[in-house]
Amino acid sequence: MQEAFDYDDLSLVPRVPSTLPHRADAAPGVDFAGFRLEVPLLGSPMPDVCGVDMCVALAGQGAMGILHRFQGVAEQVRDFTMARAEAGDAVGAAVGVTDDHRERFSRLVDAGCRVICLDTANGAHSQVAEAVGWMRSQAPAAFLIAGNVASAEGFAFLEALGVDAVRVGIAGGSVCETRTETGVFVPTPYAVAEAVSVRNRALIIGDSGVRTPGDMCKLLALGADCVMVGSALAGTREAPGRVIVVDGKKYKIMRGAASFSVQQETGRDDPEYVEGAETMVPYKGRVTDVIQRYLAGLRSSMSYMDARTLDDYRRNVSFIRLR
Repeated sequence: MQEAFDYDDLSLVPRVPSTLPHRADAAPGVDFAGFRLEVPLLGSPMPDVCGVDMCVALAGQGAMGILHRFQGVAEQVRDFTMARAEAGDAVGAAVGVTDDHRERFSRLVDAGCRVICLDTANGAHSQVAEAVGWMRSQAPAAFLIAGNVASAEGFAFLEALGVDAVRVGIAGGSVCETRTETGVFVPTPYAVAEAVSVRNRALIIGDSGVRTPGDMCKLLALGADCVMVGSALAGTREAPGRVIVVDGKKYKIMRGAASFSVQQETGRDDPEYVEGAETMVPYKGRVTDVIQRYLAGLRSSMSYMDARTLDDYRRNVSFIRLR
């Protein structure tokens, strides 16, 4: 039986004297889908995270948002068009792999979307393979993101299908109940390390449980090309939904994709199975402040490792196990 490790089990150790005069000299940019992301961060396509305002705000910070799919096809295409008008082409959109996914994909591509995220809980599935094959036949130039997977085998499966990037991480999210309902869970840092061990070409998106800048640093140091975050963005002004006040404190709602209310909104009046939680997250103000905190933490970590680029970072970093 293999022994895994999670975020709190790892610490980064600087062993190379730094020559960076200031953390601002670190440039953690990454080439992604034909863009240069100055911040290696993607907004998760969750219904209470990535709407129009979030996608626009993330693009303005040098990151990228993936517009969620938990709405009608026409509504999603409308929202994509609105986001693209302000953010340019640095906006992605999510589709499923069943039901209306072909119409959704076609209409998004026709609207100018070039970054498509196949958004499913289990990316290592024959339905994903079928969807990828069809999408490639329809739009060969589209940048396809698929997932989620949490093992070397799952990553290799998706990479062999020809997808461009893979979301790595299952059951680590704050509103995901897959772990308690199914027993399926792999710590994201361990899953990323497994993916790195077999990766030939596809980009690795560390996705699940990124709650602090330090968590992002660990995934990138392990070899992820970028990270995807949800809860860190959910309480911001740009996240969908209203601000509510409870006992004098401000909150926003955050729901997992498989939560009861999200399933109801997508046409399942009485969901038989619920694998996502619904909770309130503290209101955080502008998303700009959140992104700048994550960027500052990453740059500071890179400066500890004498790293001007992410390649330098991975080359110079050292790890220790804390437990």
